Amino acid sequence: MMEPVPVDDLKKREETEIDFPINPDTNEEVALRFLASEPKFGWPPSKIAERTGINESSITKTMQRLYEKDLVDRISGRYFVNPDLEKEINGLLGDLHNAAQSQAHPKENIQTSVQSEDISKSHASEDEIDELLD
Repeated sequence: MMEPVPVDDLKKREETEIDFPINPDTNEEVALRFLASEPKFGWPPSKIAERTGINESSITKTMQRLYEKDLVDRISGRYFVNPDLEKEINGLLGDLHNAAQSQAHPKENIQTSVQSEDISKSHASEDEIDELLD
């Protein structure tokens, strides 16, 4: 279930310079998630393919696309998430996952009752979040 996100956080993400044209359930998402989960290492494409199950004939193109989108860095043929962008990339991957879950199970994301007395003070409404994301 998607959780509310403070509008200020959403605006900060929107202002980020990271271009994040990754679709859920793609080789790019799988490879980027793997690299984000192993941020202390630079991985050659063959090992990324081995660890993620991405076909070896696809991994080179996948990694090249991530590199061209400035989502990963490459040194000596090894790919890694730029440490300065690690937090933003992980946040965006989380948003991507939540958006995919929301689209897959839209009825589960409808809030039927409010448990808190005044949730509007600390969180954006679903309409505000949807408006920002559109």
